[in-house]
Amino acid sequence: MSGFKQVSKAQARRHIAVDERIERMAEATVDLVRREEFVQEISTLWRSAQEKFLLIGRYLVQARARLPHGEFQAMVENELPFGYQVAYQLRMVAEAVDSGRLPGPKLPPSYATVYQLATLTSEQLRLADQRNLIRPDVTRPEIVRFKRDLRNRAIDHVSRREALEAERDRLRERLAVIEVELATLDGRD
Repeated sequence: MSGFKQVSKAQARRHIAVDERIERMAEATVDLVRREEFVQEISTLWRSAQEKFLLIGRYLVQARARLPHGEFQAMVENELPFGYQVAYQLRMVAEAVDSGRLPGPKLPPSYATVYQLATLTSEQLRLADQRNLIRPDVTRPEIVRFKRDLRNRAIDHVSRREALEAERDRLRERLAVIEVELATLDGRD
Protein backbone atom coordinates (compact mmCIF):
# COMPACT_ATOMS: atom_id res chain seq x y z
CA MET A 1 0.00 0.00 0.00
CA SER A 2 1.45 3.38 -1.02
CA GLY A 3 0.06 5.47 1.84
CA PHE A 4 -1.57 7.93 -0.58
CA LYS A 5 -5.30 8.47 -0.22
CA GLN A 6 -7.38 8.01 -3.36
CA VAL A 7 -9.54 11.03 -4.21
CA SER A 8 -12.31 11.41 -6.74
CA LYS A 9 -12.08 13.84 -9.65
CA ALA A 10 -14.73 16.02 -7.97
CA GLN A 11 -12.67 16.11 -4.75
CA ALA A 12 -9.56 16.99 -6.74
CA ARG A 13 -11.42 19.82 -8.53
CA ARG A 14 -12.67 21.21 -5.20
CA HIS A 15 -9.14 20.98 -3.78
CA ILE A 16 -7.73 22.85 -6.80
CA ALA A 17 -10.44 25.54 -6.46
CA VAL A 18 -9.60 26.00 -2.77
CA ASP A 19 -5.88 26.19 -3.60
CA GLU A 20 -6.57 28.84 -6.25
CA ARG A 21 -8.65 30.91 -3.79
CA ILE A 22 -5.92 30.67 -1.15
CA GLU A 23 -3.31 31.72 -3.70
CA ARG A 24 -5.43 34.71 -4.85
CA MET A 25 -5.87 35.78 -1.22
CA ALA A 26 -2.13 35.45 -0.58
CA GLU A 27 -1.44 37.60 -3.63
CA ALA A 28 -3.95 40.32 -2.72
CA THR A 29 -2.44 43.77 -2.41
CA VAL A 30 -2.15 45.01 1.16
CA ASP A 31 -2.01 48.69 2.06
CA LEU A 32 1.51 49.33 3.26
CA VAL A 33 2.65 52.55 4.85
CA ARG A 34 6.21 52.39 6.15
CA ARG A 35 9.34 51.93 4.11
CA GLU A 36 10.26 48.79 6.09
CA GLU A 37 6.89 47.23 5.21
CA PHE A 38 7.47 47.84 1.51
CA VAL A 39 11.00 46.43 1.69
CA GLN A 40 9.81 43.35 3.57
CA GLU A 41 6.90 42.61 1.23
CA ILE A 42 8.77 43.29 -2.00
CA SER A 43 11.77 41.23 -0.85
CA THR A 44 9.52 38.33 0.11
CA LEU A 45 7.76 38.39 -3.26
CA TRP A 46 11.08 38.65 -5.09
CA ARG A 47 12.45 35.55 -3.31
CA SER A 48 9.22 33.75 -4.13
CA ALA A 49 9.60 34.70 -7.80
CA GLN A 50 13.13 33.27 -7.81
CA GLU A 51 11.87 30.00 -6.36
CA LYS A 52 9.15 29.85 -9.01
CA PHE A 53 11.63 30.47 -11.83
CA LEU A 54 13.72 27.58 -10.53
CA LEU A 55 10.62 25.38 -10.32
CA ILE A 56 9.60 26.35 -13.87
CA GLY A 57 13.10 25.40 -15.02
CA ARG A 58 12.82 22.02 -13.31
CA TYR A 59 9.49 21.34 -15.03
CA LEU A 60 11.03 22.32 -18.35
CA VAL A 61 13.88 19.86 -17.74
CA GLN A 62 11.32 17.13 -16.99
CA ALA A 63 9.22 17.99 -20.03
CA ARG A 64 12.21 17.92 -22.36
CA ALA A 65 13.27 14.53 -20.99
CA ARG A 66 9.83 12.93 -21.03
CA LEU A 67 7.91 14.31 -24.01
CA PRO A 68 8.25 12.59 -27.37
CA HIS A 69 10.68 14.11 -29.87
CA GLY A 70 9.40 17.46 -31.17
CA GLU A 71 6.65 17.90 -28.58
CA PHE A 72 8.78 19.85 -26.14
CA GLN A 73 9.76 22.47 -28.70
CA ALA A 74 6.19 22.69 -30.02
CA MET A 75 4.89 23.16 -26.47
CA VAL A 76 7.38 25.95 -25.78
CA GLU A 77 6.82 27.70 -29.09
CA ASN A 78 3.01 27.44 -29.15
CA GLU A 79 1.65 27.04 -25.65
CA LEU A 80 3.90 28.64 -23.05
CA PRO A 81 3.93 32.36 -22.16
CA PHE A 82 7.62 32.70 -23.09
CA GLY A 83 9.81 31.70 -25.97
CA TYR A 84 12.43 29.05 -26.54
CA GLN A 85 15.34 31.27 -25.41
CA VAL A 86 13.76 31.91 -22.00
CA ALA A 87 12.87 28.22 -21.68
CA TYR A 88 16.47 27.31 -22.47
CA GLN A 89 17.82 29.74 -19.87
CA LEU A 90 15.41 28.51 -17.20
CA ARG A 91 16.40 24.89 -17.92
CA MET A 92 20.11 25.68 -17.78
CA VAL A 93 19.66 27.47 -14.45
CA ALA A 94 17.71 24.56 -12.96
CA GLU A 95 20.27 22.04 -14.20
CA ALA A 96 23.19 24.08 -12.85
CA VAL A 97 21.57 24.44 -9.42
CA ASP A 98 20.33 20.85 -9.20
CA SER A 99 23.70 19.43 -10.27
CA GLY A 100 25.47 21.50 -7.64
CA ARG A 101 27.47 23.57 -10.16
CA LEU A 102 25.79 26.68 -8.74
CA PRO A 103 25.07 27.13 -5.04
CA GLY A 104 21.32 27.87 -4.77
CA PRO A 105 21.44 29.93 -1.55
CA LYS A 106 24.18 32.24 -2.89
CA LEU A 107 22.42 33.06 -6.17
CA PRO A 108 20.69 36.29 -7.16
CA PRO A 109 16.91 36.28 -7.67
CA SER A 110 17.12 36.86 -11.43
CA TYR A 111 17.15 33.83 -13.72
CA ALA A 112 18.82 35.96 -16.41
CA THR A 113 21.71 36.78 -14.07
CA VAL A 114 21.98 33.19 -12.82
CA TYR A 115 21.97 32.02 -16.46
CA GLN A 116 25.03 34.19 -17.09
CA LEU A 117 26.74 32.34 -14.23
CA ALA A 118 25.55 28.97 -15.55
CA THR A 119 27.35 29.58 -18.86
CA LEU A 120 30.74 29.76 -17.11
CA THR A 121 33.11 26.82 -17.01
CA SER A 122 34.02 25.26 -13.66
CA GLU A 123 37.32 27.14 -13.64
CA GLN A 124 35.59 30.42 -14.49
CA LEU A 125 33.02 29.79 -11.72
CA ARG A 126 35.85 29.23 -9.25
CA LEU A 127 37.41 32.54 -10.34
CA ALA A 128 34.03 34.31 -10.15
CA ASP A 129 33.57 33.00 -6.61
CA GLN A 130 37.06 34.22 -5.68
CA ARG A 131 36.07 37.66 -6.98
CA ASN A 132 32.86 37.55 -4.90
CA LEU A 133 30.61 37.42 -7.95
CA ILE A 134 28.52 34.51 -6.70
CA ARG A 135 26.31 36.28 -4.21
CA PRO A 136 22.60 37.11 -3.88
CA ASP A 137 23.00 40.79 -4.81
CA VAL A 138 25.27 40.38 -7.84
CA THR A 139 23.95 42.12 -10.94
CA ARG A 140 23.83 40.92 -14.51
CA PRO A 141 26.12 43.77 -15.69
CA GLU A 142 28.77 42.63 -13.16
CA ILE A 143 28.71 39.11 -14.58
CA VAL A 144 28.72 40.36 -18.18
CA ARG A 145 31.73 42.58 -17.36
CA PHE A 146 33.51 39.60 -15.75
CA LYS A 147 32.86 37.48 -18.85
CA ARG A 148 34.10 40.29 -21.11
CA ASP A 149 37.30 40.55 -19.04
CA LEU A 150 37.80 36.78 -19.36
CA ARG A 151 37.33 37.01 -23.14
CA ASN A 152 39.74 39.94 -23.42
CA ARG A 153 42.35 38.07 -21.41
CA ALA A 154 41.87 35.02 -23.61
CA ILE A 155 42.19 37.19 -26.74
CA ASP A 156 45.33 38.82 -25.31
CA HIS A 157 46.70 35.34 -24.59
CA VAL A 158 45.85 34.13 -28.09
CA SER A 159 47.30 37.28 -29.66
CA ARG A 160 50.52 36.93 -27.67
CA ARG A 161 50.75 33.24 -28.61
CA GLU A 162 50.18 34.04 -32.29
CA ALA A 163 52.85 36.75 -32.15
CA LEU A 164 55.33 34.37 -30.52
CA GLU A 165 54.56 31.61 -33.04
CA ALA A 166 55.02 34.06 -35.93
CA GLU A 167 58.35 35.20 -34.45
CA ARG A 168 59.42 31.54 -34.03
CA ASP A 169 58.50 30.80 -37.66
CA ARG A 170 60.41 33.88 -38.84
CA LEU A 171 63.45 32.81 -36.81
CA ARG A 172 63.23 29.25 -38.20
CA GLU A 173 63.19 30.66 -41.74
CA ARG A 174 66.15 32.90 -40.92
CA LEU A 175 67.98 29.92 -39.35
CA ALA A 176 67.30 27.88 -42.50
CA VAL A 177 68.81 30.65 -44.63
CA ILE A 178 71.85 30.79 -42.31
CA GLU A 179 72.24 26.98 -42.49
CA VAL A 180 72.18 27.12 -46.30
CA GLU A 181 74.72 29.95 -46.32
CA LEU A 182 76.99 28.06 -43.88
CA ALA A 183 76.73 24.92 -46.01
CA THR A 184 77.62 26.94 -49.07
CA LEU A 185 80.66 28.41 -47.28
CA ASP A 186 81.67 24.94 -46.06
CA GLY A 187 81.51 23.66 -49.64
CA ARG A 188 83.90 26.37 -50.89
CA ASP A 189 86.70 25.63 -48.47
